[in-house]
Amino acid sequence: MTDKKIILVVDDTPENIDVLTGVLSSDYKIKAAVNGERALKSAASENRPDLILLDIMMPGMDGYEVCRRLKADDQTKDIPVVFVTAKTEDTDETLGFEVGAVDYISKPVSPPIVSARVKNIIALQESQNELKEALDKTLTGSIELMMDVLSLTNPVAFGRARNLRRHVTATAKRLGHQNSWSFEIAAMLSQLGCITLPDELLEKIYNGEAVSAEEKKLFNNHPQVGKRLLEKIPKLEEAAEIIALQNRSAKSLEGESDLDSQVQFGVSLLQVALHMDDLDRKKNAPVISSPQKQVVDQAPQQRVVIEPAVPEASGALEVALSELSAGMILDSDITTRKGMMLMKMGTEVTKAVIERLQGFDDACMISMKTFKVIMPSSDE
Repeated sequence: MTDKKIILVVDDTPENIDVLTGVLSSDYKIKAAVNGERALKSAASENRPDLILLDIMMPGMDGYEVCRRLKADDQTKDIPVVFVTAKTEDTDETLGFEVGAVDYISKPVSPPIVSARVKNIIALQESQNELKEALDKTLTGSIELMMDVLSLTNPVAFGRARNLRRHVTATAKRLGHQNSWSFEIAAMLSQLGCITLPDELLEKIYNGEAVSAEEKKLFNNHPQVGKRLLEKIPKLEEAAEIIALQNRSAKSLEGESDLDSQVQFGVSLLQVALHMDDLDRKKNAPVISSPQKQVVDQAPQQRVVIEPAVPEASGALEVALSELSAGMILDSDITTRKGMMLMKMGTEVTKAVIERLQGFDDACMISMKTFKVIMPSSDE
C-alpha cells in the first residue's frame, strides 16, 4: 500500500487544526504546527510534508513571512503552500500568490472544497515530480553521452575536462558553496568545443607549446562552439554561459554589468581550475596526486581570490584491463602499439573509457598488459 501523503497544517488556533484534521486525516497523514517557527522546523524535517495548509494571521511570524522563508530555502521551496485564512480581500490574495502560495481557501472552510483542492494540488505535485524526475534522467543521460563521445573522439580534451571538474568540485566544497552543480557541469563540458580539434594541437596548447596563429584561432573558438552545443538544452543555459566566458579576462568581464553573479562566480572557478591544471602539466604530475595548492595572484584572469584544496590520492596500482573500474584515475598514458594516444595520464576511468580500451585490446593494438591507476581517497 502506498504511504499516505503528509500535510502540514499551520494555525495558531487548535480548533481550526482539528477541523482540517477531521476533513483530511482519512486520506492523508496530518502534522500540525501552532506558529511560524514550528512550521519552518517541521517543513525542513526528515519527513517533509507534501503540502502545507497555512494560516496568515498568527502572532509573531505571520503566514506571509513563513511562506517567504519556505520559498527562500532550497530544502522547502518546492513544497506547495495553500493559505487557509479569513483574510479574503483581493489585495490579501494577491500578496499570498506573490509570496509563493499556489492556492487560497477562505475560512470558515467547506469540507468538500478543502478535500477537492487538496486532492487536485497533491495530484498536480505528483505529476510535476514525475516530469522533473524524467527530465533529470534525460539530462543526466545527455551529459553522460556527451562525455562519452568526447572521451572516445578526443581523449586529450576529455582528460583535461575531468581534471577541471575535480578542481572545481574541490574548490566549491572548500568554499562551502552548496549549489555547485552547474559549476561542475560547466567544468565537465568546458572542452566539448574541442571535439573537432586534433589531439596533437590540444596537447601542444595545453602544455604551453608554440602554435601558429591559425591554430590558436581555432582553439580560441572552442568556448563559443561549446556554448552553441549546450545553450538550447534545458537546465544547461548557465553552464553554457560559463563555458563561453572561460577564456575572457577579468578586465573584459567587468564591463558587462548585466552578467549574473552566479555566472561570474562559475567563470572564476573554471578559470582557476584551468590555471591549476596548467601548473600540474608544467610539473608533469597527474592532478589527482597533487598536494594542496594555493592560487592567489598567479591567475591573471581570476575575479575572486580562491584557494582550492585538491584531494590526496590513496596511491598508484597496476591492474589488468578486466580490473579497471569507473572512478579510477590513469597514472600513465595509454598508447597503441604504433604510438597513437588513446588515453592521457590523469583521465578518469568511465564505462566508455573501458569499452574503448577493450576494443583496441581485442584488435591486439595495445601491448600493455597492465595499467597504472590511482584510486582517489573516499572523501574526494
